[in-house]
Amino acid sequence: MKQKIYFLLCLLTLAVLLVINLQQKFHFKEIKPLKGENYELEKPDFNFNSYYNGKLQTYLENYQRRNFGFNEYFMRFYNQYLWDFYHKSYNGWIEIGKDYWLYESDFVCDHYESMMYKYTSDTTEMKEKLDKTAENLYKLQCILKEHNTYIFVNIIPGKDVIYPEYLPKNTHYTNPEGIHAYDYLKKRFDELGVNYVDNVSWFKQLKTKVDYPLFAKTGSHWSQIAAIYAFDSTMKYMEKLNGMNLVNLNISGKYERTVAGPDDDLEQLFNLMRPIKPNKFYNVDALAIPDSTADKPKLITIGDSYFWVISYGIPLQDIFSKYPYWYYNSTIYFDTEHNSTKDIDLRKEICEADYVMLNYCTVQIYELGNGFVEQALALFDNEK
Repeated sequence: MKQKIYFLLCLLTLAVLLVINLQQKFHFKEIKPLKGENYELEKPDFNFNSYYNGKLQTYLENYQRRNFGFNEYFMRFYNQYLWDFYHKSYNGWIEIGKDYWLYESDFVCDHYESMMYKYTSDTTEMKEKLDKTAENLYKLQCILKEHNTYIFVNIIPGKDVIYPEYLPKNTHYTNPEGIHAYDYLKKRFDELGVNYVDNVSWFKQLKTKVDYPLFAKTGSHWSQIAAIYAFDSTMKYMEKLNGMNLVNLNISGKYERTVAGPDDDLEQLFNLMRPIKPNKFYNVDALAIPDSTADKPKLITIGDSYFWVISYGIPLQDIFSKYPYWYYNSTIYFDTEHNSTKDIDLRKEICEADYVMLNYCTVQIYELGNGFVEQALALFDNEK
C-alpha cells in the first residue's frame, strides 16, 4: 500500500513539474502580470567560457527564478501569506501604518524628519537653495508675463500631511528638525509675489468638512474626487491670472464606488491574492459645459505623478487646445509631436502657452520644476 502511495506521489510531483515547465515554454495559461518594476532577463546562452568561469550557473538560477511557469501565482500566494500572518511586505519603499493605511517611505520621512536631508544636512544651505528657487521663479514669472504666458505653482499636500494619524510609528528617523520646503517656499512666495495655489491649507480645512476621503487608504495620491474639485478651483484661479474665460465644469453628485487604480496603486505593488479592505470610497463625474464663447488656452504642466489623477477625472481635451504634460521635466505625455523635453524648442513651446503649471506635492517640491525654471530663465536672459 505504501509503495502505491509513494508511486502516486511521485507521479503527481512529475505531473506538477511538467505542467510548470510547459507553462514556462508555451504560456498556455494567460496570467495577470505582477505589478511594479519589472525587467526581462535574457535567456542565457550555453557556451564553454560561461560554463568554465561559473557564470552560467548564476545566469540559469536567476533566469529560472524569475521565469518558471506560474511564478505569478506562487509570488502572490507567498505575499498573501506574509500579509495575513505577519502584516508585512518585502516592498522596501512602502510602509504600513495604523489600520493598514499605506504610505510611501518618502512621505513618512518628510513627516518625521524632513526631506531636506535627502539633499543636504545643512539648514543654511537648504534655505539658500529654496531662496534661489523662489527668486528665480519670480523673475521668470515677470519675464513670461511680457509674453502673455502665466506661470504658477499648484501645491498639493502629501498623504502624510492630511492623514498623519495613520502614519506608522517612527522607528528610524532621527532628525526632526529641518526645513520643510512647503512651509519655507510658501512664505517666500508670499513675500515675493509668486503665483501659487495652496491646496495644502485648503485640504486641511476640508478634511473635517467632507464625508469622502481626500486620499485612499491603499493609494499614494489624492483621491480622484478630491483632484476633480481641486482642479475646478485651480481653473478659476487661472481665469483670474489673465482674464480668460475657461470652459466651466458640470460636476455630478458623489456616488459610492469600489476602489480602483490609481486609488490602490500602493496596494497593487504588494501583489496580493486578495484586496486589502478599503475605506468607503466615493467619486464624481466631471463634464465640460459647452460654451462657444469660452477660450481654449494651451496649458503646459510640469510636475510629479499627482497630475495623472487630474487627467483621469478632468476632460482636459474639452477645456484646453493643448495640454502637454512634462513629467518631471523629462518625458512628455499628451503630445503627439514630442516624447521628451530634450526634443522641443523650449522658447517656442513656452511662448505658445497661455499657462505653465508647476504641479508638485509637498514631498517633491524640494526640486520644484526639475530644472525648468533655471533653463527657461537662462534662455530668456540670454536674449536681453
